[in-house]
Order: sequence, then structure tokens, then C-alpha cells
Amino acid sequence: MQHCLFGFISVALLIGCSQSDIEWDEKLYNWEPPQHPYLAPNGRNNVHNDAYMTDTYKGKGPEGDHLYLNFFEISRVFITIVFDNQGRVLSLGIGGDSKRAAYLLTPDSLNVIDTFELPQGTDLSVSGAGYFYLDHQERMVVPTTNKHIYHLKVDGNPPKFQLEKDYDLSNLPDPCHIISVLPDWSGNLWFVTEEGIVGIADLSGAPKILQLKHNTGTNEVLESIKNSFAVDETGAVYVVSDYALYALIADEQQSPEILWREEYDRGNRIKPGQFHQGSGTTPTLISDSYLAITDNAEPRMHVLVYKRERNIEGERLVCKMPVFSENASATENSLIAFGNSVLVENNYGYTKKVADFVGKFTEPGMTHIGFESDKCNTSTCYCSWSVNEVIPSIVSKVALGNNIIYTYTKEPDGWYFTGLDLKTGQRKFQTRVGGDEIRYNNHYSGIAIASDGSAYVGCAGGIIRLSE
Repeated sequence: MQHCLFGFISVALLIGCSQSDIEWDEKLYNWEPPQHPYLAPNGRNNVHNDAYMTDTYKGKGPEGDHLYLNFFEISRVFITIVFDNQGRVLSLGIGGDSKRAAYLLTPDSLNVIDTFELPQGTDLSVSGAGYFYLDHQERMVVPTTNKHIYHLKVDGNPPKFQLEKDYDLSNLPDPCHIISVLPDWSGNLWFVTEEGIVGIADLSGAPKILQLKHNTGTNEVLESIKNSFAVDETGAVYVVSDYALYALIADEQQSPEILWREEYDRGNRIKPGQFHQGSGTTPTLISDSYLAITDNAEPRMHVLVYKRERNIEGERLVCKMPVFSENASATENSLIAFGNSVLVENNYGYTKKVADFVGKFTEPGMTHIGFESDKCNTSTCYCSWSVNEVIPSIVSKVALGNNIIYTYTKEPDGWYFTGLDLKTGQRKFQTRVGGDEIRYNNHYSGIAIASDGSAYVGCAGGIIRLSE
């Protein structure tokens, strides 16, 4: 284990307060986000598990150096893996030719029950990179590459995908690449595009949209979006562009309205492993009051924690923690949150094409950061531990049932499913998945843990199931 480079960083220190006033609370490990009324149960509704985008599970995952592996083999990448109320696997497979299809699989053998081919776009972009969500009626809600949002329901005997709703967004300006869709707490269907448009879809008419932008002198700068977004029970929607973090809400006309905007350090380049010059994270909501992203600063990226209330006194930024080595820090994955605590992984050095990563490794690093507000109302951020695991691009997960971080690491002899102790970062187990550097590369996919404790990993060669 390497030492944290900074013990703690505080935005403000008041006289009479000290670091000793801040104590780690074991109850933070038992915190869980609220259940969204328009999403399937937490843990199985989107790639980041819930509306807060915490990437945490209440239950347990598998443990062991020799887990049983089952492999659904197909030359498509599966970023998001969720489970319906019967435990069946629902996912979206993306091909190198930009073709995409929804898949329904048996949970144990990963046999195909049904598929639904989605429209192919006018270019080779796959837009949302596999983002979709499972709603409260067990429907896959999927953005397409041709300006539509599909509601796909599984019905019948044998089970088949059926297109139940189709939101037509064809009047959006070109170019248009829908990144992600999610409902707010009132059920309004929000979407974001790569081109920086935030919108609310409407079955009966044109969507209400807002272009994220700012002025630099006399120049108008249009901002872009490369990741998903988060929502909370206040009705707020949290989006990060390549320049700023936003909180938005639907106004009385059901149009997006900006509540607040916070600029961050976007750096001066697109770092290896990232899709644009800016934050690589989906906003992550923490406890009742905070949210976190990373910036793109040099020489080191920071984890940024903000107050998310609409009206605040003083600075919205709570703390700013530099992580990883100088000139070698970047992440393209959402932070993991539990209580007033986050985990961040280093993806610096990953490549946008699977074939380009053969024989290569990313810079190592996973760091645990806590933050607290003490009795003097001082917000303090501190580094609890940092370890040198090589985690190229996986959406790692935490299982609070056994306090294990589940991640996917690369070693000289191949890819490994790896478990780390949540409280120390120390490695608890590793199961070797395989040595083929292309086939077993997860390529920005997420880990998913089913209710029976088995784990699933999307990769360039299909979907891997790991169980005890």
C-alpha cells in the first residue's frame, strides 16, 4: 500500500476546530440511497445501480481465488447489465460497426432468450455507449442512435421484447448523439446529448431542450457531455459538461431550468483514457446533502465534493482532494459512494480502441476519500487509503454486505476479477478470467452483482458470470 500524498484538505478551518474533532462513523457503511419511484429496485436499474449513481449494493458478491466462470460469447461490448424481477439478465450489446441490440439472457447459463435489434445511426458513433435504465414497470428505456427513446417490455410465452413506447426526438438539431436518459422524481423523462443539449422528452410533441453554454469575452462556447447524470428526490437533475457541473430542474412548462452552475478545472488536454477534455465522471450523489465529481486538472486530478442544496451560504465546494501521481491521473468512471465517502480509480493510459491496449497497462491507483462536517461546521476532506491496483476501465462496485470492492484488474498474464477490502484497500482475492487481451478486456463496462451473489462483467467478447 502506498501512502496518501495528502492527509486532509479543508476548504475552510475555523478557530477552535481541529482534525481530531472529525471521527469516522461506522454507520456510514450502512447508508443507502432512496428508492426512485420510476426505477426498478436499487441495485438493478442502471449501470451505476440507483438514481444517486452510487455503484453500491446492499448485499454480498462472490469471494474466492477460484470462482466458477461462465461465458456468453459474442463480439459485442456490454456496458450496462441489469436484472428483471425474475433474475434474468438484460443488457445492450454494442458492435464495432455501431450496431446495437437488446439482449435477454438466462441468469445461470447465459443462454439467449430473445434479442431486439436497435436502429443503426448515420455514423459509427454508438452515442450512449450502452447506457439504459430499467424502469418501475420492468421496461428497458433505451436511447437510439437515430434520435428516438424506446421503451422495451418483455412479455409473452416464450418471452419476447416488445416496443411499447417510442419517443420521437427527430427534430433535435444535427449532429445529435443521445448519451443517456433517466426520469426525474416526478417521472419526467430527461435526456442529454454529446453536443451539450439537456432535454425533457414528450410523447405528444417536441422535446423541451436547453443548450449548455457560456460566454468567453464576446465568444459563445457550446459545451459537451460524455457521461450520464444523476437525479434526487428534490426533483433536481445533476449533469457535468466539459466545463461545469450543473443542477437543473423542470420548470412550470416542463422545460429544463438551471438551478446552479459550478465551473471546475478542465485541464489543458484530453488525457489518455478519457473521451473529452473535462471530467470523466457521472455526478455521484452522497448522503442527503452532497455530490462529487472529478476534474481534469494538471498535474493531478482532484476529487471535488459539493453541497447540492439549491440555496447555500458561502462556497458550494466542500473539499478538493488531489489523487494519484503527477501527470498520470485520470478517470472515465463514476465515483463510488457510501455515506460521506467516495472511491476513485485511475484509468490514465487506457485507449479508446480495444486492439490498441494489447501489451499495455494503465497507471495504477484506487483511493478512498472521506469527508465530514464537524461540530464547528467545518468541512474536511481526507485520504483514508490508496493502493496500486491496475484498473484499466471497469465500473467497479462495492458490496456493503461483505465490505468488498469488486474491480477488474490487468496483470502481465491477463485479466482478473479482484476483490479489495473496503476499509483498507488490501487485496482479499483474485480470480483469473483469461489471458486473451482483447476478448477479456471489459472496455468501460460495469460489474453487476445479482441477488444470488453472482457477479457479471461485460467485456469485448461478451458477458462473464462469476460465482462461488
